[in-house]
Amino acid sequence: MKNLLYLKRYVKMHPNNRMGWYLLGKEYEADGQMGKANYCYNKAGDVYEAFEHSKVPADILKDYEAKLMEMAEKRDHKIRRWRRSLFALLLLFLIMLRSVDAPHATDDTLADQLASQPTKSPTQVASQKQPKETFKGYSVPLSFTAEASGIHSNASLLAVSKYMQQQLFQTAPQVASVLGMEKQDDWLIWKDNMPVLYTMAATKQPGQIDLQSYDPEACKCKPGELERYTNESAAWVQQQEQWIVMQTAITNYITAKGNLPAQINQLDAPFPGNWLAGSSDTMNSTFTALKKWQSRPGQSTGDSESTRGDKAFSSTLGNHPYFTKPLEVIVDREKHRLAIVSGSIILRNYEVGLGGSKTPEGTFRVSIKVINPNSKSKGEFGSRGMQLSDTNYAIHGTNDPDSVGKDESLGCVRMDQADVEELFDMIPLGTKVTIDSNVLPGDPAIPTVRFKTNRTQDQTDPSRHYHWLN
Repeated sequence: MKNLLYLKRYVKMHPNNRMGWYLLGKEYEADGQMGKANYCYNKAGDVYEAFEHSKVPADILKDYEAKLMEMAEKRDHKIRRWRRSLFALLLLFLIMLRSVDAPHATDDTLADQLASQPTKSPTQVASQKQPKETFKGYSVPLSFTAEASGIHSNASLLAVSKYMQQQLFQTAPQVASVLGMEKQDDWLIWKDNMPVLYTMAATKQPGQIDLQSYDPEACKCKPGELERYTNESAAWVQQQEQWIVMQTAITNYITAKGNLPAQINQLDAPFPGNWLAGSSDTMNSTFTALKKWQSRPGQSTGDSESTRGDKAFSSTLGNHPYFTKPLEVIVDREKHRLAIVSGSIILRNYEVGLGGSKTPEGTFRVSIKVINPNSKSKGEFGSRGMQLSDTNYAIHGTNDPDSVGKDESLGCVRMDQADVEELFDMIPLGTKVTIDSNVLPGDPAIPTVRFKTNRTQDQTDPSRHYHWLN
């Protein structure tokens, strides 16, 4: 029966192949369907005459039939693969469209009520009003995102997909600018002066996007005017850094307390509750939106809610904070580096002093953050100290700046004053710290303008004189 089906498909696609008709006739004859067999023999014409009136070995016929079936199977496999690809594309499109007209909670309730009632005529059902939430779209002049520099189709396709999805929900910016991050080993380097790779803008034709490249190596073109994008991209970079600091503080607070902070002053409280070293106008104005974002299950960046989402995030393509993973600190014992990272992106990479084998490898948490750990900014621990879990090790400043980059400590991590003060402002209490070897690139990553918060709370600890292993 399987041979019969394949041969039927084959002659349907190749109606002029007489050998195919002949073999199909033989299958019908073997199945006892002589009427259909004779029809096939007639279509086979002289091939039937030649094979029926000559002694062709049966194994040759079987071999030919097998080859025809193999060809049919290959074609069917290609068709199935094409159909799966088409289905995947359609599924992606449906995912992008989901929730545009999806029933809201009130609609589901009404549907359940209607289902439990006696069947009504279409006129009666249509006359019942079903409440439906309306969403008013919006558009901002410019938004940003960032990806690896060079030709990276997956990242670029994701950016285009986000822009198109925002078009569906009428939240797309007039122009979306994509910044390029340098790649070092397995890391992407976040900088305050990342170049513009390309921009996206809607055209008058629905479903079309105008892509303008500004990467001369990728497009072999002369970049156009970039002044506007460059100026605004620097502000966007600073905004995203402030957001991820707040996001990390909220995440760490939830981990420790089991609930969300109700007010921002629960995060920038005095020592020892100084989850944040301070805040800023940007952090204060988006606290509620960031808290809502951090409390969402999975924090997906591709669902309809985030794409329609809070206008507070409209500066970023996709309508969500750019960084989705909390800040962590990684210390490289071999390269004397300390990096602030979010996922695979390095936001900062400082040179540090260590203690060689005295500096323990492992995973810790920032358990204490204190200003002037020795009651003065020029003590042996400098102006800032961040203790690692319940140990005698800490990340701190130093009154011996020449030791930075060397193995002269008793195990602690020493930093220059400007670096340790920026680190103190960027990493919240509870931040994960991993000490390892040969895991970071050697090039420094430090911005022109340092990250700094407005500190209003007392973060000193006059009751204690710290004795870390300096």
